[in-house]
Amino acid sequence: MNKKPLIGVLPQYQVAEHKIRIFPEYMDAIMDAGGIPFLLPFARRKKDLKKIVQKLDGFLFTGGQDVSPELYHQDMCHCSNEILPIRDELETQLFKEILKVNKPVLGICRGLQLINVVLGGTLFQDVNIQNKRKMPLQHEQKAAVNVPVHSITIKAASLLYAITKEEHIDVNSFHHQGIKKLGNHLEVVARSNDGLIEAVQIKTLDFGLAVQWHPELLYSDNVHAQKLFKAFIKASKKNSKNR
Repeated sequence: MNKKPLIGVLPQYQVAEHKIRIFPEYMDAIMDAGGIPFLLPFARRKKDLKKIVQKLDGFLFTGGQDVSPELYHQDMCHCSNEILPIRDELETQLFKEILKVNKPVLGICRGLQLINVVLGGTLFQDVNIQNKRKMPLQHEQKAAVNVPVHSITIKAASLLYAITKEEHIDVNSFHHQGIKKLGNHLEVVARSNDGLIEAVQIKTLDFGLAVQWHPELLYSDNVHAQKLFKAFIKASKKNSKNR
């Protein structure tokens, strides 16, 4: 029997209404690509996190609030937005447990930023204000969510290139923060034309990718977004055989 892989989806949180939530596009993309998504709780006990990592086959780190600058030893500037310490704590501890057992990871937007910080990197709290480079591209797009607005250049001989088979693809963009100092055990595998890091590969995992754009919002009619999720699910499926 071909088991569908079970994918842990890191929860988003609506602070004003005190609600755990998730945008359906994440779940829909996982299911269409052949996986079964599970929205994770805000577990805090280490033994619970270990059990979650043991039982599930892959993990999707989603977008959302800013990563707290306290995690990379900076004071919060006026340009930072809402932070959520309980989410930072959950994702930090869960990611560390995942690294111990080498399970597939896909990070999206905040997911890329959180992974970079956990691995010792830092962020621009706002790419337009703190980045010394001129940022001519619109990284917080005004177009519809499923419309690509700028291109990225993908590094050859990288996992992302193996998935897309392209050196240049167009992506959407919804972020005001970005990677400043690269974390340990990460390799830059894509940049935008203004130099911002758009994707990293986690070198200590067999499948570990994190991207700055939102492929889940492009998924319904974008072949590269579809290939990315399908590659993630395919890698996760290897773990499902051992359940």
